[in-house]
Amino acid sequence: MRAELRPSQVAPGALLEVEGSTYRVVGTVRFDLGGTRWGEHCITSSGPREWLSLQPRGAGCVIHWRTRDDLFGDPDHGGMSLDGRDWTLLEAGSLTYTAEGDTGLGVRGTCDFVEFVATDSPDAVLVYESFDGGMWEISVGRLADPARVRGYREVAGD
Repeated sequence: MRAELRPSQVAPGALLEVEGSTYRVVGTVRFDLGGTRWGEHCITSSGPREWLSLQPRGAGCVIHWRTRDDLFGDPDHGGMSLDGRDWTLLEAGSLTYTAEGDTGLGVRGTCDFVEFVATDSPDAVLVYESFDGGMWEISVGRLADPARVRGYREVAGD
């Protein structure tokens, strides 16, 4: 039996169905940007770890991405080129976070971020994040259909 979860209830141990694929949440990072709060969830299935961001930007904004460990460098606020695409700045700033589960982060800290969108597709995102003054982590992803994302936990049934 399954109990459906609101986005704010998703945490390690929950299951997420994302556009037909099921993932287990192994870690959660909760961000706070001047009172605006959202969660980013480290998810795994049979392949490499991925992330799902349940953000407040727009109604039910969901971003699904993978960290690109093959990339390094600093973001250029004037725009970027990567993987044959041009990217324009969407937003940049600093925020605080708390983390639980397997995220690779401490329990709390700060994060600087720079977010870009692809000029040829507003659904494609490129994100730079620097946690607690560390090196930039670079991730590439896309907006997912919020109607096709569900969080739940398994509960003992009858």
